[in-house]
Order: sequence, then structure tokens, then C-alpha cells
Amino acid sequence: GSSTRPGGGPSPPPFWAARMIPPTDAALNRLSQEFLYADLSAATGGFSAAARLGEGTYGTVFSGVLRDGTEVAIKALASPKEGGFREEVEVLSRFRHPNLVILMGFARNGRERYLVYELLPGGDVNSRLSRDPTFTWRPRLSVVLDAALGLSHLHGSRPQVFHRDVKTQNILMDRNGTGKVADFGLACLAQPNQDRLAVTQTSGTIGYADPLYIRTGVVTEKSEVYSLGMVLLEVLTGRPPALQHPNGRIEYQFDHINGDLKRLFAMVDRRGRWPNEMAKRVGGLALQCTCEHEAYRPSFVDIVKQLRAWLRDESLQQGEPQPPGPADGNPQHPAAREAHGGQAGAAGRAAYA
Repeated sequence: GSSTRPGGGPSPPPFWAARMIPPTDAALNRLSQEFLYADLSAATGGFSAAARLGEGTYGTVFSGVLRDGTEVAIKALASPKEGGFREEVEVLSRFRHPNLVILMGFARNGRERYLVYELLPGGDVNSRLSRDPTFTWRPRLSVVLDAALGLSHLHGSRPQVFHRDVKTQNILMDRNGTGKVADFGLACLAQPNQDRLAVTQTSGTIGYADPLYIRTGVVTEKSEVYSLGMVLLEVLTGRPPALQHPNGRIEYQFDHINGDLKRLFAMVDRRGRWPNEMAKRVGGLALQCTCEHEAYRPSFVDIVKQLRAWLRDESLQQGEPQPPGPADGNPQHPAAREAHGGQAGAAGRAAYA
């Protein structure tokens, strides 16, 4: 049935409706390159176990080498609708930026759909935090600046794009350590003149999702700033925002801070070798981003300006950082795990790597 406006006339169709002709996805061919399924199968050794990079809620990711030698990551979506196939193709074909993952194209095989991305061998920020001792304060802060640049581009575009699942697992790194925002399966676009969007189903990941957005169902730039604030807290402290215990209880790691910079300072990850003044600045910015009231949160443009200036300011890089102590690392309850899989809304998906 067609929806109608309060005035009685039919509401305009969504911007893609005129071009999307199900079930052929014909319109997507105008946006993006279609690969042959046989070529992707050959690139991955028949989607072999050896080529598997990871498993997500809606599909599996494989690494592959195309016939021309290009290394790629291929996401095989068992359930394209829930997996955000159209959203990924729409957003990543229309909005291009050095800090957004490159979507090279897609493929079809029966009901299955495949997304072909550039391969980002640096992994995701979450894995690097737990496994890489060389991932200290400077590369951590640089990669958050990169993500903020990508998100600033999306929010400065018209129509504005909402990612809706900003978290450390969705910030991937290339071989030079440049960060790129990935996983646009939950992305949606505002109407051209609007800076907010009411959604029927909130989604995102527990701990990162803005409680105001979960409560109201309205997503804004400031909802995404909240999520980036949680990313800043994670790179500063080495702790994810939420842990899930075996009994299902969720422990929020930063609730007790309550805006108190001293409490946050006590949690700084010594493996990151943060200079004192830099840790204070970054902590202050993270608390601003995660402020309960949207009006007090900075914009992505402001975040970019501040992080860029601090990374260039040598006076902030003095001051003896704490040497790493034996008790450092991810201070988790032994049986607890990061609440990545826990979705704040009904639908969430794992990043491609």
C-alpha cells in the first residue's frame, strides 16, 4: 500500500524506489560494478576455509585475489535483506572518501549476494588494542581522527548519511595504519533537507549506541558522535564500553566515571604510553562526546579540528607516560567477554574483517 501524507496526497517514494526493480537489483548495476560469481569463487579457492577471514551475524568474509591480482575481501551474505546488501551498495557507491572502505562491486548467485571490498590487512581497531603492543597512543589517536574524517564527510553530505553502528570493530586499517569506516549494512539516509531521521527499529551495539537514540528512535549526527566518544574512551583505557557476563548480565565499564576526569584518568591504559596532557585532552573530549545532553556534544567537524591540532602539538606529547605495568591489559572479568554480539536494537552485523 502506498503511504500518504497527513494532507492526503501520496508521500514521495524513497530516493532509490524509482531505480530499484526487485528482484533483479537492476538499479545497482548503474551504481556499482557487478562481478561474476565464478570469478569470486575462483578468487577464494571455492570460498575455502583457508580463505575465511571471519564470521558475522549475516554472513562470512573471505579474502581473495582477483584474476588481475587485486587482493579483496568478499562478504558472502546468506540473508541479503537483513544483511544490509542494498544499504552497503547505495551508500558506498554514492559516498566516496579516503576514510571510508572502498566497495569495488557486488555479485549474485541465486538468492545469495556478495560484496567485494578492498582488502584492509591492518585489521580492526578492537583487535589491535588487544593484540598489538606497538599500537600505542599516536597510532590509536590517528585512526580515531581518520574515522572522524570519514564520519564528518557522511554528515556533511546532502542527503546526510547515518552509519548507526560506529564501534572499534567497524574501524578497519590498511597496511599503513590509515583508518577506514566499514560495515554500512545499517546505514540510512535522511531526507535532503533534514538533519535527523526517525527509525522504526533502533539498532547498533550495546555500549556504543547512544541511549537517547535507543529511547527516542531518532538518529542525529550527535548520536553518532556519542558512539565515537565511546571509541575514544576505548582507545584511551583499553577497555570496551560493555562486557557481557556468562549469566547474561551486562557491565558498562564507564558508568561510574560520571563525567569525572580524575576517575577516567585512573583508567588510562598504560600499554598506550599516553603522555599525561594528551590523555587529559582526549579524556575531556570523550566525556564531551558522551554527554547525556546532545546540545553539549561537539560536531564531527569540531572533533576533527581538535584531534588534528593535538596530534601536531608537540607540547602535548611531553611528560613521562606511565610504563606498562603487569596488571595492565584488558581488565576483564575472566569469564566476561566484550558485549560485541549484544545488539542494542534488533538488527546488528559484524564488520567485514
